[in-house]
Amino acid sequence: MSAPQDNSGPLPRTGTLILPPSAEEPNPKRRKRSTDAPPPLTRPRAYFALILIVCAVFSPLLLSDILWSDYDSIERTPFKSMDHWQEAWSYDSLQQHDPITLTSYFLEQAIPLPEAAVHRGINILLHLVAAVLFLKNLELLKLPAAFSATLIFALHPATIQTLFWAGYRSEIIGLILILSALYYGGRNRHARDYITAVVLTLIACLIHPAAIAIPLILALYIIYLERQVHAYSFNRILPLICLCLFLCIWTSNGGGNGSTTDTLTATERIKHAGQSMAYFSSQALLPFDNELFHRFNTAADYEVGIQMSFLPFLLFIPFYILIAFNIRKRWARGILLGLSSYLLLTLYGIISNGQFINGEPAHEDRAFYIALPMVIALLITAAGRLIYNLGSAGKPIWLMGCALLLIIEITLSAGFAYTLAKPTTMWTHMSEQWPDAWEPKAALIASIDDTNSQFTNTALINMLEDILKKRPDLIEQRTTLARLFIAEGHRTNAVREYKRILRESDPDNFFLEEAASIFDKVGLTWEASKTRERKTQTQ
Repeated sequence: MSAPQDNSGPLPRTGTLILPPSAEEPNPKRRKRSTDAPPPLTRPRAYFALILIVCAVFSPLLLSDILWSDYDSIERTPFKSMDHWQEAWSYDSLQQHDPITLTSYFLEQAIPLPEAAVHRGINILLHLVAAVLFLKNLELLKLPAAFSATLIFALHPATIQTLFWAGYRSEIIGLILILSALYYGGRNRHARDYITAVVLTLIACLIHPAAIAIPLILALYIIYLERQVHAYSFNRILPLICLCLFLCIWTSNGGGNGSTTDTLTATERIKHAGQSMAYFSSQALLPFDNELFHRFNTAADYEVGIQMSFLPFLLFIPFYILIAFNIRKRWARGILLGLSSYLLLTLYGIISNGQFINGEPAHEDRAFYIALPMVIALLITAAGRLIYNLGSAGKPIWLMGCALLLIIEITLSAGFAYTLAKPTTMWTHMSEQWPDAWEPKAALIASIDDTNSQFTNTALINMLEDILKKRPDLIEQRTTLARLFIAEGHRTNAVREYKRILRESDPDNFFLEEAASIFDKVGLTWEASKTRERKTQTQ
C-alpha cells in the first residue's frame, strides 16, 4: 500500500493559496485575458485583405504613362546613363549606387507590357512585401495592434511619391532588406538566423545608407525583448557594428550613394535639419498636404533664430526623461525602441538634399519612407496597448477609431493617386505649386491633347510666353507658340517667332515649307524665297 500523499506543501512565494480549478475559475467565460499574453498572429485572410486594399487604393498610379520624365533635370538614379546592366555591378558603381535596383530597371524593360505600368506595378508589389515584413517584426516583438499599424503604413499617402516617381525604388528595397535583417536578427533562434541577418545587413548597407542603423536597432530589440539584459546579450551585435562601419567607410570613399547637404555651412545644416525634421513629423502624422515635391521654406528659414532649428529635436527630450525613470517597465522600453528607431532611420532623410525637377531645394516624402513604419508602429501600438488594457470595453472604441483613421487615409491616398493618374492634372498642380519654374508648364503643354478642352489657345500662349522668357533657347516651345499665334490670327507675332526660329536653329524641310507658306500669306515674298532656298540646300 502506498503512503498517503502529503498535500501540505509550502505556499507559493507570492503568498497566494493554490485553489482547485473549479474554485479558481468558477466561470471560464468571464476570465480576463492577461495583458502580458502575446497578441494573436495575423490570419491568412488578413493578408489577403491587406493586398486587396493596397492594390485597389494605388491602382490609379498604373494609368499614368509618365516615366523618366524629360523635364526632370535631376538624376534620381544613374540608370538612364547606363547602357548595360553589367555596369551596375562594377567596382565603382557598387561603391556609389544600388546595383539591385539598377538591375531591376533593366529587367523590367524586357516585360512586354507598358513600361510605366510595369515599373509602378513592381513598386507596389515591393511595397506590399515591405508591409508584410513590417507586420512580421511587430509580431516578433509581440506588440498589440500589429495588423492595424501595418495597414496604416501600407496605405499612408506619404508612400505615394516613392511608388510613383521614377528612380526611388532603392528606398523600397532598402526598407525590405532592413526589416528582413531586423526580423532574423531579433528572432535569432539558431545560427542560421544570425548568418541570414549578417548577410542581409551586408546587402542592405550596399543598397541604402540608412541600413547602418541596423545594429543599433537590433540592440534596442534585445533591450525590449529580454527581461534581464546583460553585457553578453549584445555580443552578436558587435560583428554587425564592425561590418556596418566598414561598409560606411567603403561607400563614402566612392562618393556615397545619396546626395547630402555638403555645400551648406554649419548654420545652414542645422536649419536644414530642423526644417526637415519638422516636415517629416508633420507629414507622417497629418498627411493632408499631398504633393510630389514640397517647397522648402528658404525665405523664412527660421527667422526667430538658429535656436528654433533645434526645437523639433528638443521635443523628444521629455519622452527620453520619462523612459529613463521607467526603463524597467515594458511600455517604456517599447517607446525607447520606437522613438529611437524612428530618429535613427530619419537621420538619412534629414541630411539628404531633396530637389525639385528644376534643382530647387524641396522636401521629398521618399526621404523618410524608410523611417515611416517606425513612427506609425510607435503611435498605433501604444494606442492599442492603452485600449487593450481596457478589456472588452475598449474593443468598440478601437474598432471605431481604426475605421475612421483608415477611411481618412484611404480617401487621401486614393485621391492623390487619382490626381497623379492624369498627367495634365498632375502637371497643372505642380505648376501652381511652383509658379516660377518653367519645367512643369512645359510638361503640361506637352501633355495637352485635343481632349483637354479646358485649355484655351490664349491660356497656352500665356504659358509659352512665360516659359520662353526664362528659356528663350527652347525651339520646340517657340514653334508651338508660333503655330498658336497662327491659330488665333496673330500673324505679326507668328512671323516674328518663325523668323527667330529660322535664325537660331536649323529646322527640317517640313518646317521650312511651313514657314515659307506663312511668309507668302503675309506678303513676305523675299523671306519665303530665302526660306525655300534653305530647304533646297538641306535636301
